[in-house]
Amino acid sequence: MRITNSMLHNFAQDTVAQRVRSEPDLHAAYLTGSLLSESPLLGGSTDIDLVLVHKYQAPVDREVQPLTPEVSLDIYHKTKNEYGEHRQFRQDPWRGYPLTHNHILLFDTEHWLEFVQASVSAHFHHSENVLARVHKLSGAARDKWFSLLRNPAQTYLEWLNRYMEILSLAANSIAGLIGPPLTRRRFLITFKNYAEALGVPKIVLGLYGLLGLSDEKQDALSNWIDAFQQDFDQLQKESTPPVHLSPCRSAYYLNAIKALAASDDPLLAGWPLLHTWLDIRMAALKDLPGDEAWQNCLETLELTEESAEQKIEALDAYLDSLDIVIENWSNAYRV
Repeated sequence: MRITNSMLHNFAQDTVAQRVRSEPDLHAAYLTGSLLSESPLLGGSTDIDLVLVHKYQAPVDREVQPLTPEVSLDIYHKTKNEYGEHRQFRQDPWRGYPLTHNHILLFDTEHWLEFVQASVSAHFHHSENVLARVHKLSGAARDKWFSLLRNPAQTYLEWLNRYMEILSLAANSIAGLIGPPLTRRRFLITFKNYAEALGVPKIVLGLYGLLGLSDEKQDALSNWIDAFQQDFDQLQKESTPPVHLSPCRSAYYLNAIKALAASDDPLLAGWPLLHTWLDIRMAALKDLPGDEAWQNCLETLELTEESAEQKIEALDAYLDSLDIVIENWSNAYRV
């Protein structure tokens, strides 16, 4: 089936119309995520990110539902009182950005969300608000680096998860100087574009180095992707996976990773592959069939337990280099 932007938006509108009928508590609904871009498909797959705002109580925090094998619904549930201090969203990279986009409102009681959106959008891109959002991310990255240094993880998987979280926050602090937070599937694509726009392409090489990504290692991607798929399938059989690893999300991750691996820069697949595979490994209650390939991946990328101390030192230096980029931006805009 040919998937178009129009079809995806129709799916979103139909979903909200159904929820309005079935959930009388619904107060507002809006789009976020990839449908805010011109090209939501990657590898022929995508998801539809919706935020449903309830008057009093959200039934769950998040749910994922299948639409087609290539398209799923990713629904976040919020309550109206979470938007009480909505002006603070101007300095919140995660909650603020979606509300600055036009044509995202799908349901709005008495123009409540329209008012919130107008308030958040006002001065959102002023330099002092940009820098406040960026410092929130860079500060969190440094705090978590200190925590990783002083409070050793109980397992290596936990250590690696915390390490990846710091890298994500660090990269997003730079992304915040240009636009919205990075998404998992397009993480490295967008980061490279932002770094080039800022005139600091070397920070991309630094991130690749911390991830262990280099051209001579890309030949191993095919075997890792096969093992990733086996582990994802096995996780569905033996446990109740986290919501973002629901069975209907298989194509969302796998098709995108394969498309990136087949692109002119196969290393772009490195972030979504490693990050999602790590999530699978942390969620598994039993051994998975891709154990050997997973260990090979960590060894090839030099992300083994033996290299942890060296990675922490390199991460320290990298965070310092990103702070300089942010300081230079601040000086240029006289913030």
